[in-house]
This record gives sequence, C-alpha cells and structure tokens, in this order.
Amino acid sequence: MCVVGTLTLGFAGALVAQDHPAVPRFEIAESPLTLRGDARPHQYLGAIGRRAAWLGTETGPAELWVHPYKLADDFQLTFRIPDYVDPVRGVDVARRVEIRPALTTITYSHATFTVRQHILAPLDEAGLLVLLDVRTLRPLEIGVSFRMVFQYAWPGAFGGQYTFWDADTRAFILSESRRQQNAIIGSPWATAASDHPAHALPDAPNTFVIAVDTARARSEFIPIAIAAGTGPRDSVLAIYHQLLAGAESLYRAREYHARRLLDGSVAIDTPDDSLDLALAWSTLALDEQMVCNPDLGCGLVAGWGRSGKSTRPGFGWFFGGDAAVNSLAMDAVGLWSPVAEGLRFLARYQRADGKIPHEISQAAARIPWFTDFPYAYYHADTTPYWILAVWRYWRASGDEALLRDLWPAVKKGYAWCKTTETDGDGIIENTTGGLGAIEVGAIGEGIHQDIYLASVWIEALAAVRDMAGTLRERALADETARLRETALATLNRRYWREAEGHHAFGILRSGETNNTLTVWPATAAAFGALEPERARRTLARLASDVISADWGARMLSTASPLYDPMHYNMGAVWPFVTGFVIWGQYNYDRPWAGFPLLDALKRLTFHWAPGRHPELLSGRFYRPLDTAVPHQFFATSMLVSPLMYGLLGWEPDAPRRRAVLAPQLPPNWPRAGVDRLRVGGASVSAAVEQSAGRQVIRLSANGGPVDVIVTPVLPPGAGASRVTLDGAAREVTPQPGLRPDRPGFVVSVDRAVRTVEITWRGGLTVAPPIVALTPGQESEGLRVLDFQSAGETWSLDLEGAAGRTYEVTLHGVPVRPNLAGEVTVVRREAAQTTLAVRFPSGSGRRALTVTLTPDGREGSR
Repeated sequence: MCVVGTLTLGFAGALVAQDHPAVPRFEIAESPLTLRGDARPHQYLGAIGRRAAWLGTETGPAELWVHPYKLADDFQLTFRIPDYVDPVRGVDVARRVEIRPALTTITYSHATFTVRQHILAPLDEAGLLVLLDVRTLRPLEIGVSFRMVFQYAWPGAFGGQYTFWDADTRAFILSESRRQQNAIIGSPWATAASDHPAHALPDAPNTFVIAVDTARARSEFIPIAIAAGTGPRDSVLAIYHQLLAGAESLYRAREYHARRLLDGSVAIDTPDDSLDLALAWSTLALDEQMVCNPDLGCGLVAGWGRSGKSTRPGFGWFFGGDAAVNSLAMDAVGLWSPVAEGLRFLARYQRADGKIPHEISQAAARIPWFTDFPYAYYHADTTPYWILAVWRYWRASGDEALLRDLWPAVKKGYAWCKTTETDGDGIIENTTGGLGAIEVGAIGEGIHQDIYLASVWIEALAAVRDMAGTLRERALADETARLRETALATLNRRYWREAEGHHAFGILRSGETNNTLTVWPATAAAFGALEPERARRTLARLASDVISADWGARMLSTASPLYDPMHYNMGAVWPFVTGFVIWGQYNYDRPWAGFPLLDALKRLTFHWAPGRHPELLSGRFYRPLDTAVPHQFFATSMLVSPLMYGLLGWEPDAPRRRAVLAPQLPPNWPRAGVDRLRVGGASVSAAVEQSAGRQVIRLSANGGPVDVIVTPVLPPGAGASRVTLDGAAREVTPQPGLRPDRPGFVVSVDRAVRTVEITWRGGLTVAPPIVALTPGQESEGLRVLDFQSAGETWSLDLEGAAGRTYEVTLHGVPVRPNLAGEVTVVRREAAQTTLAVRFPSGSGRRALTVTLTPDGREGSR
C-alpha cells in the first residue's frame, strides 16, 4: 500500500495492468568492440545522447539529465524477494558491466535472480530509456528510486518545483508553478509509489515499485522511461510515450548510428589489438561531444561526469577551445559533420568585436550569461584556435561552402586577435586578450604572453594566410605571412633559453622570461614552429621523467618549487598536453620518445571509465584525481591526433587533392594497415610492411585520384637509400609547402594498388620502452631522452630509476656499447641487439649516455 512520504512493498505481481504498452524482448546485438568488466563502486559509467545523458556509476546509481535540466540524482534499483525482510540494494549485487557502442548494461546477480539493466540514451530524443531483462526463481519486486532535482544546469536556477505520482500514467510528474517545464519518470509496469505533499519537495527519495509478472517478463523487457522539456505537459507526455512505444526502433537507430560512424571513419590494423580498439572507442567517444540544446542549438561540449550535489555535469556544456582542440582529431578520422556543426555554433555566439566564446552554459538562454557572468569570453586562445580549426576542417574535408560561410567570422576573429598584440613582437598577449595555458596557480603570475598562446596564434596565422590566398584576398594573405615571420622570430629567439637548454614558459610583464620548464613548448613542436636543433633539446627535456611520467606528461617539472602532483595546473598529468608532447616528438623524428606516451594514453581507454579518458591524473601515482572529469574529450582527442598526425604522419589537404603520409612505426612492428584515410571525397587505404633496411607501402583509394606525398623517415645513420614506385626508381626531393627536412615524392593513387618500396643501408633505431601500467603505481620506467648518429657511432641518452636495470632493444646494424659493466649485450637476434642497462645506485632518477659502434664481427654499414 502507499502512504504519504513512505512506501510499503508487497508482492502484487497480479496487479500489473495488461493494457499498458508492452516492450517485447529484442536481441541486443553483440559487438566486437564490447568492453566487459566487474562493476566497480564509484567508477563512472555514462550513456550519452544528443539531448539527454545518464551519468552514473558501474554499480548503478545515476544522475538523469535532459538538457538543459538536471532531473534527478541517486537513481537506483532495489530488489525484494520473499526470503528477505529488507530489500536487496542494487549497488550490493551489481556484478558486471558491458559497454557497447549503442547501449550499456549493468548485471545485478543474486542467488534467486539476475537482472540486466540496459541503459539507452536515444540518439536524438529528449529522454532516456532503461530496459530491464529479468530472470527470477522467486516472486520479485523492483524498487526504482531517485531524488528529484529538476533544475537548470549551472549556473541557472528556477523555483516552484514540485512532484506527484500520476496513477494513470504510472509515472512521477516533475513540474513547476507555471507548468511550462515538465519531466516524467515512470514505468507502465509500476504498481505502487510513494506520495508527497504537492507543496513540499520531498526529503525522502521518490520511489515506485514494479511487481514482476514472471510470465510477461519471459517475453518482455520491463521499461523505465525518462522524458523532459519546456512547454505544455502534454508535449512531454508525448515524448514519454514515444520512448516506450519505440524502444526497439530507438535501439536500432543507435546501433545503426554507431555502425555508420565506424564504417565511415578511420580504422587501423596493427600488431597491438588494444590500440586498434582504443581508436575505435575514441571515435565513438568523440561523437558524444555533440549536444543539441533546445534553446541554443547543436554544438560540442567538453566532457561528462557526475555533478554530485551541484548542477555541473563534468564539463557538459559548450567550450570553444575544447571544441577546436578536439576538432583536429575528428578531422583526421573523418568525423566531419559534428565538426562543421560545432564551428557554426561558435560563430553564432561570436562577440561583436570578433572574440569567439570560451564557454556557454546549457542554461545560457535562461539567464544573462553573456552579460552578467564573467566566463563567456575570458580566454584569449579560443579565437585563434577556432580560426585554425576552421582551416584544418577545410583542409581535411574540402568543404569550401562552409569556409565561405564562416569567412566573415574568421576575419572578425583575426581582427580581434590583432588588437591584443601591442608590443610589436607579432604575438598576441594574455595581458590584453585573456587566459591561455594557465587558469590557476602561481606559474601564471605576471604573465604577458605564454608559449601555448603564441604557438596557437602562429598556427592561426598560417591558417588565415592559406584561406585568404584561396579566397583571393591577396593583401590579407601577405599581411599574415609577414606577421607570422615576426611571431616565429620571437618564438625561436626570445623564448629560447640557452643556459637552461629549453624554451621558456612565457614572457612576463616586466620583460623578463619565465624560464620554468613546463610542458607547453610541446604545442609549438606539435605545430612544427620550432627551429629543429632547439626543438630537439627542448623535447629531450620533455622526455625526462621530470615532465613525462609513465602515464603521461605533467604540466610542470617536478624540479620546480611550485610542483604539486595534485594541482590542476602545476603538477597533475594531463592527457591533453601529453598529446602535444607525443605529436611534437614525432614531428621532429623522435618516435622512441613519443610512442611510450601514446601507449600510455591507449591504456587509459581501458583502466578507468571503459572507452573513455579522464581529464587529469595524479603526477605521483597512476590514478585519476578525484576531482577529474572522467569522460573528457580533449583527453580522448589527444590519443587520436598524435596517432594520426604523428605515428602515421597523415596530413590531408583536400583543396589541393593531396595528402602527406610519413609513417614512423615502432621498429618491432612488422606491419600496420589503415583504411578510410579521408581527404575530401577520396578515401585512402595504406598497408605498411617493414623489416631491416626495408619499408613497403601499398596505397589505393576510392574516390580518387589523389596525390599522396610519401615522405620516408629513415633511422639515424641510414645511408644509400633507394625508392621505387611500382618497381620504377623515384627521386626523393623537397616538396612545395612542406618542411625542407622532410623530402618526399608524389604518388597518384586511385583504385589500383600502388606499391612504394624504400630500402637503405645501415642505420639504427630504438624500440620504444613500454611500461605495463598498473593502477596506483609510481613512475619508474625507462626514458629515451635522445638518440643521434655521427659518422660511425650513435649516442643513446637514457634515464631510469637509480639502481634499476632495464633492457633496451636496438634494430638495425649490429652494435656494441661502451660503459662495460653498466651496459652489456644480452641478446642478438637477426637485426636486433638487446642491451641490459644498469643505472648507478642511489636515489631518484639517473641519466646515462651510451655510445654505440658497429660490431665488426657481423658487418657494419
């Protein structure tokens, strides 16, 4: 029976009405991408649609969101059987989770029942759907409870909320005094519910009971539907009933969307199956950025996580900088439609002076967000990053229509940026423009301009120059070319600190530089803006454990007195900036320093929220911070971008119907394949095979022809190389518009397979040292800081934990090391030499330089 404020449960399966809509069981399709594991308390689990989000944990409790509302928190299940007086809590019997591309499942397992809770976030409906698959030996009642919130997303608010149980609908109605904002949570199987005074919000949870009709449950799912919206209550009721009536079609639509997404985007086939899987899941995860707000339109949000007692769902609102960063990864894998939508969205809210918004709340249309709150435009980097994002999208897709549509906004953004450059050095300034690399912490004190903002601006200048040239605005193209030269000179001279051996973090208002070693010069390296020799020295510093932990890059060196491994900007590990380090290492032909970090980001896909990447981790232990957003898109994108632009060396240029391919595979990979490398209307496939002194690349394309510029990256010390295309010799030369130190040759690719063979004599490379990460561990792995050749010798700079011995495998010419007693050859296999390297005893980290010379017993170069 029901009494006000409380609920007494009784076994009343016969009371389930037969005239309410049924949801016949349908097959939940298996997917080769399914991730399975034990249910872990407090570990994030999400189901994300365009208009709604389930933000929960693997053991069941969840928040319910339909944008722009947080409807409820602590949604969870309990189970009652005749054997027990007290109900069985779902959190106590949640055993397994299954994360599929279309649907997520929690399995509750008890000796007398198994309940599978399928959680579906329909792609484009203002609601959520839970489908319970029930198997039971005893009569069973399921309690469904939640705590009503029904409030706008941060920082909006409204009053007058109330809730009541509608017996006809068998659902709780959440509303407010004007009845213009409504939500519904219920089930046609419900047989009883708690009741509350209409004038008072309940302290106790709202609860309804589902008495399981075991006969029906054998052929039907038990549905729970959640719907919300602004407008008359009948319109929300219509959505609620559509969710129930269309359960299978909504699931099939979600499954089809995931399949189409993956079939239309890049897929890789490497010796590392987990990397292949991580890329597929990253593609799916990045699609979950797209949110359609009924007031604001459709754009890209920054991340998802539980809000707790607040109304901030991780970073589940619109961020301009994050969208721009993530769009580069999406361009590379072919997720062009959401990128275009996201770029348009930000242009719609461009300030009159040209500045692009930093962030827009889900509740922005209901409050004076753009006038009374300080957050909308307070970052300087968002505008130049949006400009370069427009450019990169155009280069990948060839979508000139969007370029022309957004070109007035691009020029306004560029004009705003110029107003923030006041000292004539060509670089826009934090002082006049707003925040860049740092939001909080002493490292940002007194900053006039930082190297991150400078790097983004320099790339944006290249973007405007290229776009203006295409659109025949010659004066603007010339202006940006001159300004970029000035900015590059500042970056490569004023920011370089010879005594410290690395680039500075920033220039201070006093005119001095902040010489602290930070991760931020990696941004300039990723965009290829640094002079090569100085880039090498800075990247060697970034490869050290003072920046690069086993699981990613810290923002600030551990040697700094400001370092705090828990601090947001001064010591935590960020996958976001780790991606810049990886990308930069590959950009300057240092794959042995880039790949270990790429491997670490891959492992994040599976260690924490399955298929997702956390915002930041401790700088001391391999674990996300408790404050971290568990599903952060710039963490996901920074696995994808350095994989595509770094390891594969893929750079599409659709307007010119060409692309660059410069693969740098780990030397212990005999092969790698990649399909659906999209450049405009063409889709390129590449298969790479490699062995000692030889690399073969087979290329074909649908929708071609397209010119692929193959740029061989040979191992240090290699000589006498030869290149053939389909058996005919080809010459490798500098290519127009590309780096002079990366010569290549053009292959016209169409349906017929073209075969490129590259052979060389001699040369040596290092297998990247990989750490098999364990949650909670400290950083103790080997680092390759630098590796260079000079004449007949190679110099290998290593760093490791004092007193530890590590193995290092070299591929190519058989070699022998110096440092007898500290470095020994432990294994020789064909073209591989494996060394055991023992670091001196003591504490902390130690460095060693190993000199390698050819071993004359087995031949040399």
